[in-house]
Amino acid sequence: MNFERFIAKRYLKSRKSNRILSFISGVSVLGIVLGVATLIVVISVMNGFSDNLKNRILGANAHIVINRVDVSPIENWRDVQKEIASVKNVTGVSPFIISQVLLTSPNNVSGVVIRGVNAQDEMKVTTISKFMKEGSFADLSKKSDVPQIALGKELAANLGVLSGDMVTMVSPLGKKGPFGITPKMKYFQVCGVFDTGMYEYNNTLAYIDIKAAQEFFGLSDVVSGFSVGTSNFDLAVDISKEIQHKLDFPFWARDWISMNQNLFSALKLEKYAMFIILTLIIIVASFNVISMITVTVKDKKRDIAILRAMGASESSISGIFKRQGMIIGITGTLIGNILGLAICLILANFKIISLPADVYFMDRIPVKIEVMTFVVITVCSLVITYLAGLYPSRQSAKLDPVEALRRD
Repeated sequence: MNFERFIAKRYLKSRKSNRILSFISGVSVLGIVLGVATLIVVISVMNGFSDNLKNRILGANAHIVINRVDVSPIENWRDVQKEIASVKNVTGVSPFIISQVLLTSPNNVSGVVIRGVNAQDEMKVTTISKFMKEGSFADLSKKSDVPQIALGKELAANLGVLSGDMVTMVSPLGKKGPFGITPKMKYFQVCGVFDTGMYEYNNTLAYIDIKAAQEFFGLSDVVSGFSVGTSNFDLAVDISKEIQHKLDFPFWARDWISMNQNLFSALKLEKYAMFIILTLIIIVASFNVISMITVTVKDKKRDIAILRAMGASESSISGIFKRQGMIIGITGTLIGNILGLAICLILANFKIISLPADVYFMDRIPVKIEVMTFVVITVCSLVITYLAGLYPSRQSAKLDPVEALRRD
């Protein structure tokens, strides 16, 4: 085996009078390097994009959302909250009230989705407090003469307000009077500004205290639904089914995967498609391996004939050229892994390419480096390279030594 490997390494370099073999060997290695590195970078970026989007969605949303099928208010919500909290692996339950209103400031007007929550409960089921750029999310529930409100980054910019400024909340469902319907209005003080990294949430979402929401919308002690946090978001599907079975109709439990199924299914399909398309780069590079082994066999006919005459078996001759192809495959794959890892680290640590946040929900290219990505791509590259070298290596073993020496 050492003999075959030694000969294979020697054949990778051509004689000074004929540099074609060294050139083809270099091109073969370069092709595999580029294919492997490109595949690693693209798949890592796709994983990063999916993971980043998942974290952004779960930052402003709970793992599970529960409300009534008819979207009517829940009256005995405290009893329901206790039932949900008793389910295994549930780490928090936050009641909420959700509605649409207008927010006005001296500078602008904007339609928003208002979410009334208990700040302490909400911080147990989401990571919204980590996204606060100004102020504190816990200040929503503090006692003051003026109720507090937390705005998304883009929403605050559109209204032209900062922490401490006042905004007016206007409900289109006002009271009917002698001059028609009078919209209900109330002042709120901005206690903080959050940035989830998702333009849609930053531009249309605002939080107030749940008691302030009940008072503003003229509701009694009722809620619209519940946000549920779990010990592991991957368990959300099973936990939501258990909650659904426990509460039964008319309650409807939805996990974060089902609520965003179309988005993540599209991302998964796109990642698989990109993997297949970019694997073609490695397949194209493997044709260089076939060409190199074929040219090597033609150039080394005399050497092969001498080895056969000295007693080398067909399997030994075939093994020489198989190893030659695998040396190129291993070298190219190893360098490609290193290059791909280097590019991923650069993209992860430096903002080289900026993205429009309103289109991609993030301002830079996300990268998630996974060991399994490197393992799968390495295995695929080595298998493709090995298969590429099978046919020309077998043909080299069929060479007639007598005929080769006579022609030479």
